Amino acid sequence: MHKARALCPPGYDIVELRARGNRHWLIPIGSPGVRWNSLTLYAPIRLTGWAYRALAQAWLVLGKGRFMRQLTHDPTSAWLLGDLLLPDMPTLSTAAVYVGHPGPTQKIVFQLMNNRGNILGYAKYADKPHTRSVLANEARLLKAIPENVGPHLIRFTPFLDGELLVQTRVPGRVRVPRSQQLYEGHMRFLERLVKPGAVYPASEHPFVRSLYAQSAERKSMLERTVSHLKDSEWPTAYMHGDLSPWNMRWWHGDYSALDWEHGRLTGLGYIEAPHPLIQFAGLAQKTDPRRAKRVISDLLRTRLLPERYKNWAPEIASLSALNMLISWYPPSRLEAYGPDPYESWLTTFVKAPGDRR
Repeated sequence: MHKARALCPPGYDIVELRARGNRHWLIPIGSPGVRWNSLTLYAPIRLTGWAYRALAQAWLVLGKGRFMRQLTHDPTSAWLLGDLLLPDMPTLSTAAVYVGHPGPTQKIVFQLMNNRGNILGYAKYADKPHTRSVLANEARLLKAIPENVGPHLIRFTPFLDGELLVQTRVPGRVRVPRSQQLYEGHMRFLERLVKPGAVYPASEHPFVRSLYAQSAERKSMLERTVSHLKDSEWPTAYMHGDLSPWNMRWWHGDYSALDWEHGRLTGLGYIEAPHPLIQFAGLAQKTDPRRAKRVISDLLRTRLLPERYKNWAPEIASLSALNMLISWYPPSRLEAYGPDPYESWLTTFVKAPGDRR
């Protein structure tokens, strides 16, 4: 936390906001635009979160931030982050700061803005082995992904005791795929990720093989899901890895995505068609996982999968949820933090029967 405060821009009073899990937001009290846009760094999941953010934005813009916890940053001190990035962003003036959960997955995120609050881009700083590795993976993905699916990499460089990744902003707003127009936009996004060329039987696909290598005690669930895919063949694709609704941006009739930290260069085509629906059902709405499996399988069949893959809708829903389980909940994490409600929800989702028609 001390490091995050030291990296705040000088010359600003800083409002500190806190949330569950010992997360922190450091908001500079600059122009009304700076105060308003700084809180877009807080990405709500539930409606209560959206309401809290709107109230906090209004409170700050009206000048009520002086009643919150404030820190005064010495205006004569150096701004190491600004000095580094000014050649890339000549109008850079200030930044809002997010400090994640303490522990091995903690990172610091900076929303970079000019003096009117216009967002210029984002920087992520990591000084722990796990977060340094995911930032390196994101830099690798941002160099490789197609032009129109995510941000551009500005730089990935050593900084202080760790690494700093700097990227452009992704324009647009959060829109959960829940209408025909949004479903079609989601499918166009997934089509842009598919690589031309070879296709693989499901059991021999590089993505599935990589899951087997990591599956540990979940191997039997993976074997059962893959066996149901039988002799179906699938292309490879760039994979985002966490295509949650809050990581997707709707802009001019199409989707793009930010936060490619968990991405893969060789994913399975269309595996992320159900991902935002699964995340929204499980985390935002807390829908019963069995009901969610039936509804999502039906949506995949009728709205989200190309014709040649519609028969495999329940299996793709299961495989997408299994990827989340295997990637996000390895045995080491469960040993360190104990059971997680969402891990249990995903497990029930995978095991639930899909809706076949």
